[in-house]
Amino acid sequence: MKLYDEQQVRKTIALLKPDGQLFEARAIYGDRQVYSGYFTDADTLLNAINRMPEKDCNVYITLNTLNNACYSRTQKDRFEKNVKNSTSDNDVQGYDWLMIDLDPKRPSGTSSSDEEIQYAKDTGNKIYNALKILGFEKPVFAYSGNGVHLLYKIHLANTEEMRQLVKKCLDVLHLMFSDEKVDVDPKNFNPARITKCYGFLSQKGSNTEERPHRLSFILGGYDYYRNIKTTDVEYLRKLADLVPDEPEKPQSYNNYNPRTFDIESWFDKHNIGYRTVGYNDGGTKYILDHCPFNENHNGKDAVVIKRNNGALSYICLHASCQDKHWREFRMHYEPNAYEKREQYQERMMYGQFNRDKKPEPKKIQKKEGEPIFFTAQMILDRKYPEESFIRTGIDVIDRKMRGLKKGHVSVWSGLRASAKSTVLSQICLNAVDTGNNVAVYSGELTESNFMKWMNLQAAGKSRVREGRYEGFYETPIEIQEKIAKWLGTHFWLYNNAYGNNYRAVIAEFEKKADENKLDLLVLDNLMAFNISDMGYTKWDAQTAFVQSLCSIAKSRSLHIAFVAHPKKANGFLRFDDISGTADLGNAVDEAYIVHRNNNDFKRLSKEMFKWSDDNEVYEGTNVIEIVKDRDGGNQDVFIPLYYEVESKRLKNGKAENKIYGWDRNDSPLPTLADFENAEDGSEPIPFD
Repeated sequence: MKLYDEQQVRKTIALLKPDGQLFEARAIYGDRQVYSGYFTDADTLLNAINRMPEKDCNVYITLNTLNNACYSRTQKDRFEKNVKNSTSDNDVQGYDWLMIDLDPKRPSGTSSSDEEIQYAKDTGNKIYNALKILGFEKPVFAYSGNGVHLLYKIHLANTEEMRQLVKKCLDVLHLMFSDEKVDVDPKNFNPARITKCYGFLSQKGSNTEERPHRLSFILGGYDYYRNIKTTDVEYLRKLADLVPDEPEKPQSYNNYNPRTFDIESWFDKHNIGYRTVGYNDGGTKYILDHCPFNENHNGKDAVVIKRNNGALSYICLHASCQDKHWREFRMHYEPNAYEKREQYQERMMYGQFNRDKKPEPKKIQKKEGEPIFFTAQMILDRKYPEESFIRTGIDVIDRKMRGLKKGHVSVWSGLRASAKSTVLSQICLNAVDTGNNVAVYSGELTESNFMKWMNLQAAGKSRVREGRYEGFYETPIEIQEKIAKWLGTHFWLYNNAYGNNYRAVIAEFEKKADENKLDLLVLDNLMAFNISDMGYTKWDAQTAFVQSLCSIAKSRSLHIAFVAHPKKANGFLRFDDISGTADLGNAVDEAYIVHRNNNDFKRLSKEMFKWSDDNEVYEGTNVIEIVKDRDGGNQDVFIPLYYEVESKRLKNGKAENKIYGWDRNDSPLPTLADFENAEDGSEPIPFD
């Protein structure tokens, strides 16, 4: 069998070492003779290898960016045996690739069997799916000859912090996916790491029918990888955080206070079936009989990992459970496990008071069964309707305000292009995703343009494709159809062909609320309505408008969010700058201002709040400010969000990758075996 396939070697160098990037190649022979050479192109490498003996030779190359001074070493453009200086970690300027190496477990010095390679492929598919769910970009897929490689393009400096991050990522994958048959190598974290030079023969042990020598190669055509994207460092941090370093710390208030968390006793206490896989170098993996959030998630898909220091994590490999971690897992069995005393007391306090009383008449008319004055005991004994909230998907709002409260009205404002409509479109999707019914009035957008934007947000960056023009993205029609089916009878958009008279439009929304039990109504925006018949002056009409919304929200127990543009502001935009009568600000229950983090925002906010340049607010591309919160009193709370160009989403963190209900099912994302072999760049070849 020939030592190499020239076309595959050229593809490897073109993809992994583009534009004449320096790399070291090593030819390692079965008797452990090592030859080293530095090269910048495939031609010189192949000419040099042709002068070497072929017997028992395995060829490797460095993965990452080298200091160009290494090219001046004696083995420039040729191989030398037993050189004094080869590539060390200090010779590497930065990381280009995160290499995930799946090697079947077998006796040392032997090649893999077909069965062992198939198991590595199956595990590689699971890793690919799991990282796709996390938001990683597509990798380079490769066979090493004896196993499977996934190479994710990254761009990290060669610092101790980044070394530890890469090491932690591989540790997490090792703990999650290694088992008795395959090992996800956790040692490939050092910057000077070498990998198989794909296109060369893998020669370990004797070349037998059961364990043959095989050619290594990169799957798929060159065009598919031509514009492969870099996975942002925040996604690596997200992966690393799946298995935390800090141990579980139970507290006395949740009635579970051992000195150390005995996970196996806890499993037994809650009748959780599991089997154990131990790793001396990292911890213990407990494979659960099934996921508690969906019993169809079984096999090896749901695991608890306990590090040697006691740190615990829960991971389910299905898209529908990507937001379920140890905290959610534990609270599934112990709902009060993390509830602090003050949070509990606050919740109890809010449950005892009715904040939605109607204005009192001039002369009080006594109502049967209703006292004019309450005693504290009467209030304590009284039964009140349970408060209900709509989760926005914006973490700080959902945590501090519990979401959008039904029966309340919120106003959203901000300067032009600050992303007000973007935020509300995303909140609509999250509302549907959490089981709510939503209706929208979008007076400034046609129905097709509205859905173009919402479809991109619902699809996410891994499901959209680049459009005809640079910077534009579109949702494939088959994805649009799935999103439409998912939205189904939970989402309605008003047809602007029926006009914009507020009284007429709101009457239709009231009918829709009664017929379909709406939970959220979004009106974008106040200025798009004709409210001239609601008052003698503009201010009277706006007062009647907002009072009407408050009445509808309370009587039908739904949340109404409307957009009001600001007046011209000479300084930093504040609540008083929202256009409209003072009654508008007084009547609404919550108010938010959406800011775009541009130079004006930074300059004006520094002038007003004396913030320093390193304030975390400036990290986001956009900022939501809570300026009024009737229930909780929150104000001057600034929430940085991160705009994603491909999906038009505003994310809580750079690495957030929310998967909505249309894309969640009882199986993981499609494996590589579901893709067709295509050399035209459309899809990767499968691990089949």
